Amino acid sequence: MKTDAMNSTETTQDIQALLRAASRSLTRAGIPDSRREVETMLAHVMGLTRLDLYRADALVLDSDQQTVFNGLIRRRADREPLQYILGAQEFWGLEFRVTPETLIPRPETELLIEAVLEHFGKPETPITLADLCTGTGCLAVAFATLYPTARLFATDLSSAALGVARFNASRHGVDGRIKFLEGDLMEPLAKPNGDGFKIRPHSVDLVLSNPPYIPTDELSTLQPEVRLHEPRLALDGGPDGLDYYRRILPRALDFLRPGGGLFLEVGIGQATPVSAMARQAGWRVDRIKKDLGNIDRVVVLTKP
Repeated sequence: MKTDAMNSTETTQDIQALLRAASRSLTRAGIPDSRREVETMLAHVMGLTRLDLYRADALVLDSDQQTVFNGLIRRRADREPLQYILGAQEFWGLEFRVTPETLIPRPETELLIEAVLEHFGKPETPITLADLCTGTGCLAVAFATLYPTARLFATDLSSAALGVARFNASRHGVDGRIKFLEGDLMEPLAKPNGDGFKIRPHSVDLVLSNPPYIPTDELSTLQPEVRLHEPRLALDGGPDGLDYYRRILPRALDFLRPGGGLFLEVGIGQATPVSAMARQAGWRVDRIKKDLGNIDRVVVLTKP
């Protein structure tokens, strides 16, 4: 690889200085682990991996790449999420496109998948699964890869989010197996879609959702990355954060077959009130799954 310094080219030694300066800039902006993030952005600009930055005997960053890199650093220093800057986030071992129209998939949401696999296993017969508030489509796409014979439906109020979800389904080769429907929670399932099909009552095997659950008054206290950049529609759960659960719990009973499962991600301190509401609505509460921080994160319900 060419290592001679040109007037408009940064060489390996210069790049290390560039990384140090960029790291200091992000640290001043209040971003932890700044070195890892600047390395990730530099690797993105150069079409490399972070490991390549350490393995290469010599690196050359041309002037155009340096301009792009500096722009990315400015965006991150303004607390724009790294995932939006790079346009991607890994989830369940798959890469997903993310945009400001979609919530960024979190590791905690993978617990929904774990809970379904632990509770439901991998059935030999085809099943019907509905993903409410699909966002990037990460849950629906992941389940399409896990359950190759399943019928999958994914709903969202945001047409822009559904566009991202369709892209992600196509990227992973499962777009022909997921019906993406625009509308509020389960209501699109009850209406004939473009091909005239609608879901029959009491015929769905699994419903899962990571709905908005941040109490409205707490939105202003969130990190700048979330507060300023992620879509409020995907965050605001109403005054106590429980508005969506109040609507999902009774309506899901109309669609699930007896013995079918409802799997809900919940926020901190919400598992107990959601479980109480579920019992009152007629659900059986099977378990509450904790995350790595020992926080109750997924409520597993069964329709009697």
